Amino acid sequence: MASRKKFIWGDLLAGLLLPLGLLVLWQVISCAGWVNASILPSPVKVLKVIEDSLADGFLLKNLLISFNRVIRGFLFGSGIGFVMGTWMGLSKTAEKALGPFFHAVRNVPLVGWVPLFIIWFGFGEFSQVVFISVGAFYPVVLNTLQGIRGVRREYVELGRVFGFSRLKVFTKIILPAAVPSVFTGVRLSLSTSWMLVVAAELFGVSTGGVGNMMMDAREFFKMDIVIMGILTIGAVGFIMNQLLAAIEGHFLSWKRRTA
Repeated sequence: MASRKKFIWGDLLAGLLLPLGLLVLWQVISCAGWVNASILPSPVKVLKVIEDSLADGFLLKNLLISFNRVIRGFLFGSGIGFVMGTWMGLSKTAEKALGPFFHAVRNVPLVGWVPLFIIWFGFGEFSQVVFISVGAFYPVVLNTLQGIRGVRREYVELGRVFGFSRLKVFTKIILPAAVPSVFTGVRLSLSTSWMLVVAAELFGVSTGGVGNMMMDAREFFKMDIVIMGILTIGAVGFIMNQLLAAIEGHFLSWKRRTA
């Protein structure tokens, strides 16, 4: 147990080395005056802005607005993605009919959809949520399809021998075996959604949000707020990924016990 704790703390310290090194370098550059302070404010100034923005609720308000958009886009896109991935995984006919179109469309860069979304849905909230949904859709489809197709045929046949219905084969055999791959798709989907919300808020007419906050700050050349936005995006993305990893580990603990 002690060795395990030592290993975890060692990993944590190793992971902090690069960020701390960059922070020290950033402070040295600021103190030496090698870069104009209006372009690259010092870490102390950025920290003060973060502190003030947390105190008056400015950062939290924008963060909640962005998070609301992410959750709606993520749930919509990943939900449809799971249904489509399941359908294609269970049916060869569905994969033959939908697969070529899906794989062709997913190679279109997400920014390539922006002009169409603006024309179809305008610059408002709905357009931004749809944009996030598209990004959330692809990883769940691919990983759900891969997870279902990866289930060993012998398990399915065994279920049929025991008289399982098609629904019971799916819920008791196929879905549990595919869950690890589905979770991977969900994690990628949420991560992509969080990254895309900033782009959505930049091209849309947003009322608040981290991307909108950064856009306004850039126009007034408040680079400390822009950097605060970048740090916030990175920190929240990391926290969400770690939470999903913990949830995944909890739900898949049965697999480790039976391995």
